[in-house]
Amino acid sequence: MQDQAGRDWNEADRTPRIIVIDDEESIRTGCEKVLGRAGYEVDIARDGNEGWDHLCQNDYDLALIDLKMPGIDGMSILRRMQDEMPDVVAIVITGYASYETAVETVKLGAYDYIPKPFTPEELRNVVERGLERRFLTLTNRRLRQERERHLLDLAQERSRLATIVRSMSDGVLVINRRRELVLYNPVAEKWVLSRGMESDAEAHPLEEVLEVNALEDLVRQIEDDPELDGCDGEIHLEDEQYVHAAAAAIRDEADTLLGVVIVLRDITERKEIERMKSAFVRMVSHELKSPLAAVEGYLNFLCDGSVGEEDADRMLKRCRTRIQSLQKMISDLLDISRLESGQVQRELRTIDLNEVLSEVVSLQEGAAMERNIEIDLQSDHELEIVADQREMDEIFSNLISNAIKYNRDEGKVTVTAKRSGGRIRVAVSDTGIGMAPESIDQIFDEFYRVRNRETANVSGTGLGLSIVKRIVDSYDGEISVDSQEGEGTTFEVELPVRGL
Repeated sequence: MQDQAGRDWNEADRTPRIIVIDDEESIRTGCEKVLGRAGYEVDIARDGNEGWDHLCQNDYDLALIDLKMPGIDGMSILRRMQDEMPDVVAIVITGYASYETAVETVKLGAYDYIPKPFTPEELRNVVERGLERRFLTLTNRRLRQERERHLLDLAQERSRLATIVRSMSDGVLVINRRRELVLYNPVAEKWVLSRGMESDAEAHPLEEVLEVNALEDLVRQIEDDPELDGCDGEIHLEDEQYVHAAAAAIRDEADTLLGVVIVLRDITERKEIERMKSAFVRMVSHELKSPLAAVEGYLNFLCDGSVGEEDADRMLKRCRTRIQSLQKMISDLLDISRLESGQVQRELRTIDLNEVLSEVVSLQEGAAMERNIEIDLQSDHELEIVADQREMDEIFSNLISNAIKYNRDEGKVTVTAKRSGGRIRVAVSDTGIGMAPESIDQIFDEFYRVRNRETANVSGTGLGLSIVKRIVDSYDGEISVDSQEGEGTTFEVELPVRGL
């Protein structure tokens, strides 16, 4: 740090000047020797009055000030310096260091403080930090004074900004008032700039390198409206990527437009959440409203007493079916919320997957018999797996239930389970309506359902397969689907024997 500070000050053709204001001779003498050997120009003052006279008559970079002195004390000097010479770095020397003292001196503009007694190394370190602060302050002022009328000159300072800009996860574009791109980072280049740009060029005409016209529109809005400080918009890029572009005007003290800065932020995930919310609202409006309306209609008939006993029994059964579908939807929503939040409480133990599959098949046989669908279970004998019983029930209940719902009357569902090394494979096949290729790509998305004439009367939330996929993934397993439209579908789940 000292060498770096030395190079910086040498470039400024000036040796840093320091004044030590302290009523203790040993402190003054010691500081003068240590700092003199470090290459600084050092003056000393025996009390506050003498120190203030020196400060008023000379151009110092840093002042070491004792708090307790005859005449003007250190606090008074700090107050005066804050008003009359705020750029001089003040470091407090005190033998009564406390938290309250530190806070008060900082409020009065002190950069740091050093408690007595201190070592030469401690003194050099605090002075080096203070002089670095002084150098940065002077440099800042010089840069402000020398700033050119347009942003092209900022390219000459690129080495100062490159590290920060390149490390940003957002895209950054800087355009000068000549509509030239003078600064950008790799993220912006990837998203909105032409490939094969000359990276060593000082400036790029905007219309030649910008591939998104909407960004030019933002620049034009700011150029056309002298009172507009900024504008923004959403842009749809390739591959279903969305970015939010925020453009801000850069003006000088005379309010003259120097250029425009555009920050690009990836909002693809937010847009996907919005899409899912919209899908959820649509699903709720149909899957909740329709069953509830049906139940209300049946109950109105029953309350009127205008139906016979046989019709009343049929209506009550339909009400029960509708309510069960609503309960299933609520259960699915709770499950997906639990899986997304990571709040999964598992009871891992060794279970026999044969028993899980047998129980699920048994529970689904009633629905299958209503449509004369045969369920054929074929499994190996050794199918023990370490897993959560409820989650295994969830996986195969969803798959076998779907195989029945999307099957044809008098069709067949085949469930095969076998062990291969350290993994178990379970396939659920049906002879149903199958899926088109575009549906296969989306089948595990939340709220997605195959929509066609043959599925119009099939109830569901579009969450079941998404839940299955999340559970399988959480066990480091795999799930795949093979389907031919009009011929049937096969889902295959592969799980490690030892679970997590």
